[in-house]
Amino acid sequence: MYKFKTNIDTKDYETYLKNCSNANFMQDYKWAKVKSNFNNILCGIYENDKLIGACSILIRNLGFSLKLMYIPRGPLLNLEDKKLISFFKENIYKLAKENKCYVVTIEPNFCNNEVSYKEINEHEKVNIPINYSNNWKTKHQNLLDNNFIHQGFTKELDKTFQPRYNMVISLTDLENNVLTPEEIRTSFKAKHRQYIGPYQEKRGVYYKRITDKKDLKLFMQVINETEKRQNIFLRKINYFETIFDTFKDKAVFLLGYVDLNKYLEYLENNKGKESEINDVKNLLKDNKNLLLGASLTILPSNNKGIKMSEYIYAGNDLRLSNLKISMGMIYEVIKISAENKCHYCNLGGVDGNLKDNLTIYKSKFNTIVFEYIGEYDLIINKFKYIIAKKGIPIAKKIRSMTKKKK
Repeated sequence: MYKFKTNIDTKDYETYLKNCSNANFMQDYKWAKVKSNFNNILCGIYENDKLIGACSILIRNLGFSLKLMYIPRGPLLNLEDKKLISFFKENIYKLAKENKCYVVTIEPNFCNNEVSYKEINEHEKVNIPINYSNNWKTKHQNLLDNNFIHQGFTKELDKTFQPRYNMVISLTDLENNVLTPEEIRTSFKAKHRQYIGPYQEKRGVYYKRITDKKDLKLFMQVINETEKRQNIFLRKINYFETIFDTFKDKAVFLLGYVDLNKYLEYLENNKGKESEINDVKNLLKDNKNLLLGASLTILPSNNKGIKMSEYIYAGNDLRLSNLKISMGMIYEVIKISAENKCHYCNLGGVDGNLKDNLTIYKSKFNTIVFEYIGEYDLIINKFKYIIAKKGIPIAKKIRSMTKKKK
């Protein structure tokens, strides 16, 4: 006999999460603390007092009497068990009505396809570990049979809350045994791997993990520089401070530096170009150690099963671009991920047509394309659902046009 409970104890929830294979950090209850503009409910399904399913729900008030219930990369339950899904659906429907939400949007953490980018781009069969698309058709059909409406196999980045297409580095062999960082590096093409590891070490490049929250101002220095250059807005410092405080050792903030004296010595001893030597000498007037890169990676919350680190923010300074700081930063994250027994490192979303600049850059790391299944809607109020489906895209378009005029 199943029981559905809300506002369950965070310790019980965390214990369950740690034992869930493929669990995403967005289902960690701590993530709700970061998403402060949402309300949060922790739910659990019990069988004989044992927690067998759970989810962290985010609730957003969109205005105009429209409230959305959203379960990012969840729920955490066996989606091959149709009876369990039915019980979950009945109770989540009731909960949504109680909270006056017009829809429940879920975003299950499984894929309908996993394929090497090399196979897509070079039409060469590549064997890869398969962990996220096993039995996907059964899971998909079970959700459809329980009135969850699939929102389609979209390709555009802005069509879903989370990008459906992600570029992921596999850190294992075919049997899911975690490889060494050097084994992973040698899987990259020679023209790319030559710029990371020994190449950077000889030139004085090094990476430092932030352990003091005060140093987040250095992180923001690089992020702000990137925002200005690309004419985008990422986040304010208080957002990253919240992640630092709530995720603690699971949040890996990295800074990338170059020791300018060491780099100058390398250039002078190895017939470096005069222009490069002069650039370094000029920079040395103000700095001995020049900050060139920053990144944030979230390590997985689960301890068992398949584990994935998530490379979610990065920025870089384009000075001394031949040092390839951004590539080295990713390799540093690979090393940390492998040390933490991760099976994958997710470099994040790309356009589903796989022709954008992000795809081309991320493909340098012998990546696998994960095509996540996407979103499903459970309609609670049909009238409001239709209004929102038509009105929200129009509102977004108007807001976008207003920003451009500014």
